[in-house]
Amino acid sequence: MKELFEAAFSGVNIIPTVFLLLILVYWIFVIIGAMDMDVINVDIETDVDLDVDVDVDADVDMDADADVDSDVEADSHDIGSVAFLNSILTFFNLGKIPFMVWLSFLIIPMWVISILFNHYLHNSSFIISLVALIPNVVASLLVSKILTTPIAAIFTKIKKNDDDQFKYTGKMCTVLMQASHNRFGQAEIKRDGNTYRVNILTKDESIVLDKGQTALIIEYIPEKKCYLVEPYKI
Repeated sequence: MKELFEAAFSGVNIIPTVFLLLILVYWIFVIIGAMDMDVINVDIETDVDLDVDVDVDADVDMDADADVDSDVEADSHDIGSVAFLNSILTFFNLGKIPFMVWLSFLIIPMWVISILFNHYLHNSSFIISLVALIPNVVASLLVSKILTTPIAAIFTKIKKNDDDQFKYTGKMCTVLMQASHNRFGQAEIKRDGNTYRVNILTKDESIVLDKGQTALIIEYIPEKKCYLVEPYKI
């Protein structure tokens, strides 16, 4: 353990070690509740807007045509570059899972590879270790791709389930457990031949719904994972 500690804080491994420490500090803050897991996030935008305004006039000369053509070619080149970059980021699951989760799975392999590389090659040169970071990052990206693929599938399923929750808005439900504005209740929704049970709260403080009453679902509250409802008689 002493040898590992000394190797981690040696000059040849100090950069990956600093990254690892920052990740550890972040997760410690998340665990104790001092920081939200989504406080740092990255959204990958795949849509690119292309607006080309061309004014046709009888007096348009060859220079104007050349300018328009060059602008269109430049815009097309930009679109291709952005699409290519987005495809690379998506391939490595960046955007499919929270950024800090993805970054953690990148930094940990990077640190391990750095420790092993410098140990077995007996490297003590900071310059060599700095150059070695380039293939290290590439290898770590491939490792993180493998490690995050099952996690990305889980987050995709969770996101789909959250999106499905909004589809119940505007539906009728039957109260199974008394609910008020400040007290969670349960209701039953029948949809496409299936029955679903969901948590509910009433829209106003003056409303209390008892078991057996019918209600209308107004909206879904993601942070509480429940629905706001109001009384509704068929």
